[in-house]
Amino acid sequence: MANWKKGRRNFLISAVVIGGSVTAAMQFGLPYLRRKAFDFLSEGGPPGGGTGDNPALWISIDTDNTLHLQVPKVEMGQGVHTALGQIVAEELEVSWERVSVSQGSTLTGPVDSFGTGGSASISGLYLPLRQLTANYRSMLITAVSEEAGMPVQLSKGVFSASGKMIMTLAEATRLDRDWVIPEDDAPLKPASEFKLIGKSVPRVDYLDMLTGIPHYAYDLKSSKQKTYYGAVAKPPKIGAVLENVRTETAKQMQGVIEVIEDGEFVGIIGESRESAWLACDALDIKWQTAETIDQDSLDFALDPNAKDSVVLKKTGDLDFVFSNPNTIRAEYSTPFAATALLEPQSSFAELIENDILRVRTPTQFPNTTASNIAKRLGIEEHKVEVIPTYLGGGFGRRSKTESAIEAAVLAYKTGLPVHVGWRREDEFLHDRFRPPTRHILHGLVEKSGHISGIQHLQASGDVLLSDLPSIAASILGSDFGATRGINVAYEIPSLELRAKRTPLPVPTASWRGLGLLANTFATESFIDELAVSASEDPLSFRIKHLPQGDKIRLRNALQRVGKMADWNRKRPTGTGLGVACCQDYGTVIAQVAEVSVESGDIRVLHIWAVMDCGLAVNPDGAINQVEGNIVWGLGSALHEEITFFDNKPLAQNFDKYPLLRLSETPRIKVELIQSELPPQGVGEPAIGPVPAAVANAVYAASGKRLRSLPLRL
Repeated sequence: MANWKKGRRNFLISAVVIGGSVTAAMQFGLPYLRRKAFDFLSEGGPPGGGTGDNPALWISIDTDNTLHLQVPKVEMGQGVHTALGQIVAEELEVSWERVSVSQGSTLTGPVDSFGTGGSASISGLYLPLRQLTANYRSMLITAVSEEAGMPVQLSKGVFSASGKMIMTLAEATRLDRDWVIPEDDAPLKPASEFKLIGKSVPRVDYLDMLTGIPHYAYDLKSSKQKTYYGAVAKPPKIGAVLENVRTETAKQMQGVIEVIEDGEFVGIIGESRESAWLACDALDIKWQTAETIDQDSLDFALDPNAKDSVVLKKTGDLDFVFSNPNTIRAEYSTPFAATALLEPQSSFAELIENDILRVRTPTQFPNTTASNIAKRLGIEEHKVEVIPTYLGGGFGRRSKTESAIEAAVLAYKTGLPVHVGWRREDEFLHDRFRPPTRHILHGLVEKSGHISGIQHLQASGDVLLSDLPSIAASILGSDFGATRGINVAYEIPSLELRAKRTPLPVPTASWRGLGLLANTFATESFIDELAVSASEDPLSFRIKHLPQGDKIRLRNALQRVGKMADWNRKRPTGTGLGVACCQDYGTVIAQVAEVSVESGDIRVLHIWAVMDCGLAVNPDGAINQVEGNIVWGLGSALHEEITFFDNKPLAQNFDKYPLLRLSETPRIKVELIQSELPPQGVGEPAIGPVPAAVANAVYAASGKRLRSLPLRL
């Protein structure tokens, strides 16, 4: 569409709570600020990224009336392209068979100010994208009405009046006129008239997936010239720094095209991937390691009792809890874990027309990746185009795409099209790991069966703060990624939550759900222990501690999952049920696990789950996300653990890092509770309760309370 004009718009400018709290902190002090920041960050999710005002950046209509939607959110298996297609097609009255969705780049299509993560793609874009599309629909209806000289209606891609077709949607978009964005937002389509939103439709890319059309980053090659392959020297140990390098031997090896030295960056370009790898391994490099890293020192660093831990939340007085002989105390821990992506890091870079460096890479944050590449090369950002590929796994690890920088440097300095693909061993050694955590909880249950007080002390490695300016850490004190999920849903008169941020010499960062799995494991296991100490049923115990008001959704989920699992039915000896729940990014989820314990082996037989995520745009897609979370959460509960020795993870491949096998996967049953809320987060909440539900079931089956992951009898 041409000749765009921007009409007057009313913008809502929201002040971030933390910003306002800085002023309050000057009056009330830093502890006050930290508690306010925790309240704000634990309740809200990340931004959706925004849509802008120009629908032409998102939407085009082909001459055959096919709706083509270009989106900035990346597809990593979660079905986000399908759900976004449903939203736009709904407001434009286009049938699903006429919808095509493609991935935008950083130089074309909408600008995404955030990226893909935090379960925010649909929840953050649902209303803004609907509104953008509704405004576009209003503009088109106005244009066609003026052209026809009478009011028209839009249905199934056709504008009509009095039963007579006036023109197609495609023809309307090509009218020669100035397109003015409405001053006031057009009304949204009523939910009662939805034909696509809230319905399970086939994935928009299912046929392409079945026929192998989408290319993952590891498959990419130049379409116009010979593709070369790159490999970059990486430290053999964590914390090692390049001291000096001799490249003579590598330069003489067969298949080597060029050796690139740029400060601490040393890379090989070869005719084949193997020749690049072999030459890279032949580089004579002296590495300097400053600090010895082993598992004992890492474990020792985590101290939940540290005096400088930060108070996240405090209500009531807990003195009576510590002075009471009936107080329950328990310690829990979770280990380092790898992201273990199915596809190792890989990127392809080449110079195209106008001296633009095009980089195709599996990144969750395309604009950040483009900015980092431009900064590394010392060029302007508009000279870098990043095109996200399908991701062979994301889970926060793809927030950093080191291979994109590597491929960009090699391609830019030589002018050659270069593909960089990491080996599996590279992926394990240079991962950004899920940090370990330790938890100490104290709690007391009154004779009435109600919890009177809980204290939760937590220590964790960094999740998000290591990537933020140091001022953020000094103000917040704790890592809001690491404390995700620590806030309890239950009504407890006296409650104290404290967190100790522990920066570690091992790189740690986002892992699916951030701190949700670890904190929910500790909290929901401890709630189970309190229920047992009071001789109460764990499911009923949870329900009675939920306040009637804003926790009704979680109450309903617990009641429903109990019915699904037939909670009160007696199980055979050696078999037990465990329940756990959480609330995360506006979503509530409750799960029941059925476990059998025999000869020291834990066998998970069933997992039932109920989720209320507000309106599910595509229910099948939402259920798929819950199933995927359960499988991964179960693998983490039973197997996944990284240990370090001599500055390296002991696991270098899947032989030392087993994932959950198909034969271990239980029968999974998921039900959704649709509510009147708009879409809430779906991609991560369901991972939270899995380990706690399984651990609680192990206790019910065997009488053994397991407080450390992975669960071992």
